[in-house]
Amino acid sequence: MRNRQPVRNREGWMPTSISQVRPAESGDPSTRVEPPMSTLARLALAAGVAASALFAAHTIIAQAEQSAPARTEGDDLFRRGLYAEALAWWTDRAGTGDVEAARRLGVEYMDGKRGVIDRDFEKARKYHLQAAMGGERRSMMDLGTIHDNGYGVPENLGEAARWYLWAAKYGHGPAMYNTALMLETGDGGRTDLVESYMWYILGAREGFKMLPETRFDIMKPPPDSAMGALHVKLTPAQRAEAHTRAKAFKPMTGPLPPSENR
Repeated sequence: MRNRQPVRNREGWMPTSISQVRPAESGDPSTRVEPPMSTLARLALAAGVAASALFAAHTIIAQAEQSAPARTEGDDLFRRGLYAEALAWWTDRAGTGDVEAARRLGVEYMDGKRGVIDRDFEKARKYHLQAAMGGERRSMMDLGTIHDNGYGVPENLGEAARWYLWAAKYGHGPAMYNTALMLETGDGGRTDLVESYMWYILGAREGFKMLPETRFDIMKPPPDSAMGALHVKLTPAQRAEAHTRAKAFKPMTGPLPPSENR
């Protein structure tokens, strides 16, 4: 019987009918909570139990991203349950070029929370694109998810890979993982195992660090991890090159080039 390979799912937002806002004490009014089964799926690690066994999905949960912005009037209105007023405030601010307001609108239109606003992927993409162009890596990640899954647009893995890569370049841990995965599989139209391994290294440092299950020696990743599975395929020289590139990595900041506004 042919051996089955670990199933590795890309990290990203998933639509649910029970999307909620994390309680105010979380410190981030825009953090989204998925239903219990979705949360468990995101925490699952790829683990092989036998050569012909099915493997669990290897995903990661999105970590708290970028320094939380100062509370705004829109945030206060939203926390008080004045959703229409909060959305109106963010819409006005986004019209002036406010990156965080645009991101919040992208989040709300993407989530479509019951009693808040109807889900609208077209508007979600519009506002996430505005925020991404302003350098907001979480919106870059969500744009990747939109194109990866065909939310309101035709599924396009090339576009998904482009946005995951930008988010990764800006230091977004889950996007680093997604970029590594797509470069390993070639799903985004290009295969580069050394670069893939570099992004796995960076993702393990930035995206996995809060998960106890993935606190491993980066020089010797466990074989049942995505990074470990690729580790054994590379030569020592290739792994060394990937580590050299990872050591030299510095996350980008500031707005994206105008050419990416598409």
